Formats: sequence, C-alpha cells, structure tokens
Amino acid sequence: MNKTPQGTVGILVAESNGPLPFAEAAFCRRLCRIGERQGLSVYVFCLGWIALGNAAGIPAYAFEHGTWIRKWLPRPDIIYDRCLTHDRKQQLRKHRLLERLAAEHPFVYLARGLAGKWVVYQALLECPEVAGHLPETSLYQGPAQLEKWLQVHDGEAFLKPRNGTHGKRTLHVKWHLPRDEIRVMGRSGQNTIFRRRFPTKQAGFDWVDRFTGRRPFLIQPYLQLNSSGGEPFDVRVLMQKNAKGEWCLTGMAVRVGRKDSLTSNLHGGGTAHRALPFLIRELGGAAGKAAEAAIRKLSLLIPAYLETRFGRLAELGLDFGVDRQGRVWVLEVNSKPGRSSFFRIGDAETARRSLENPIGYARYLLLSKP
Repeated sequence: MNKTPQGTVGILVAESNGPLPFAEAAFCRRLCRIGERQGLSVYVFCLGWIALGNAAGIPAYAFEHGTWIRKWLPRPDIIYDRCLTHDRKQQLRKHRLLERLAAEHPFVYLARGLAGKWVVYQALLECPEVAGHLPETSLYQGPAQLEKWLQVHDGEAFLKPRNGTHGKRTLHVKWHLPRDEIRVMGRSGQNTIFRRRFPTKQAGFDWVDRFTGRRPFLIQPYLQLNSSGGEPFDVRVLMQKNAKGEWCLTGMAVRVGRKDSLTSNLHGGGTAHRALPFLIRELGGAAGKAAEAAIRKLSLLIPAYLETRFGRLAELGLDFGVDRQGRVWVLEVNSKPGRSSFFRIGDAETARRSLENPIGYARYLLLSKP
C-alpha cells in the first residue's frame, strides 16, 4: 500500500477582482482535486493573506464538495508559487511576507523562480551543447548601440523587455534604405499590435528609446521564425519533474501567431497545433523530424543544467524557434509555464499529466522529508 504523506500544499497565486479573490481558479481547482485523489491537502492562498495569519493558520480557499470554501488552514509545508512579480516593490513585499511565513512554519518551495532572461541567457551560454542554439543577445543601451546593431545585422533588430511576458512590449525595428527611414512593428503593454514609420533614422531611434523608458530591454537579431504562410510560430515544450522526482518531457505544442503579429503567444490571439505534424508540413519529412529531435534533445538537457546554476526546479516552459532552414533556436525559459496550448490542441493525456506532475512531485518531496 502507498505511503500517504502527511502535509499541506499551498498554491500561491495573485489576488484578483473576479468572482473569486484569486487568479487561475480553474487551474487551482484541478490541482485541488488531484491532491485529494493523492491524499494531499491542497489549497489556494495569496500573498496579502499571510499577514492575517494567527494560531489557527492562514485564511485560504479549499475546493470541497464541488465548491470553493474560505477557511483557516494550517500553514503550508510546500508552496507551489504561481505568483508572477516583476515590479521591484512587489518583489520585496513578496520576499518579506514569505520570510515571515517561513519563520512561523518552515516550508519547502516546490520550485524556485529563475532569475531574469539576461541571467538565464548568460548561464546557458556556458553550456556548450546549448550555446550554438542561442540568438546573439545584448542588453539594450540606447540609440547609438541600436544604430550599430542595425548596421551589423542587415538593418533589423528585435527588442524585448528583460522581464516581460506574453510577448508584451516586443519590437521589430527595421532600417529601410535608401530612404533612410525606420519602421517599427510591435506589441504594446496591453498586447495590441501597432506599426510606426519614421522619416529619419534619428526620429525612429528616439522613439524606440522613449518606448523602452527606464525598463531594461534585450536586443537580438530579428530571426525569420515564420511559417510558409508568413505567420510567426514557436514550439513550447513543458518539462516537469514527476512523482519519482525525475525530469520528463510532458508535452510539446506549436503556437502560431496572426500573420500581422510579431509573436506567437496565445495571449496575443495565436492558435495551437501538434508539434511534429506541423514541423513536417512546414519543413518536409526529414527536416521536420530532425528539428523535433533537436528540440527534444535540448529540452532534456536544459532543466538539469539550469539546476546546477540556480538550484532545484520543478517545471520549465521552454520556447524554441525554428527558421526556414530548419535551424532550432532557444528563445525563452519560463519557470512559471502555462499549459493552455495542450488543452487547445486536444491532447488530453498531456493536459492531464501537466496538472498531475506538480502534485506528484510535491508528494515525492513530502515523502522524501527526513
């Protein structure tokens, strides 16, 4: 008979103004149900609620008998952190509240978040098997650097926020000769697509500099990562630790953006497809299979390597680009990955595993505790 771990798993999510006071309710509901089946107490809480804690525990939400119930629950033994914070002030508040919680009741993180994109890029650059698949990347430093970059990279550049998500605030800058004009296509902070045209180089560069503001941005070559129909696409791979504490490739899906779009994020109105048939359709049989095999190989390599640099992780969303020559590029590594692409392509098995693995791994951690 399976040993049942004693312990609680708290899912930490952002507060919300919806019908429920917390985000990701449907996702959390599924996790609570899986926890119940595996003999674990799983509940949902938000950062601000920690400060309200008393001898009875902390206020949280449990999913019981088909409905959400707000109740006092024991402080968590394991925290599954789904709460994204990019703002420095918010990060400090989060750190302070979680330190307070740890002082009241020591807990284990299911996974720690990764450092920003720039730090992850620099770490991956030191892994020989991965380095050749990374687009050249620098920190954006202003108009003079952008001009130099365009001169070296065929008049094109791609800029993205160092801490951005969902393709927001991304820019494709193109220098058009002989008119010497600058054209910009991008996504706003609200994720809407825009295009701008500037009659002079300087006007374009000044606008880009104002657009980035004081936020740190990364600059990269503009890679042709489009389908034969001109739609941007990428391959999302979900890597997770399972109930045995081992890394496994949970699933792989292609996300395709609109033709007039810069990115393929589903939040920006993209569609999802099964990976191998899509790659074969785009690149042909041999090249499609080779690209999928390269993505699989890199996906199995990256998580364990990043753990040697950043400590224990539980799941990663890896985003890959594939150019028209079939070359594979590592675009992003996300330590709080979404799963919607697997639900959208109707891959029920992968969708189910993507939810079961974090709870299975939490159970493994509880059973491994001395």
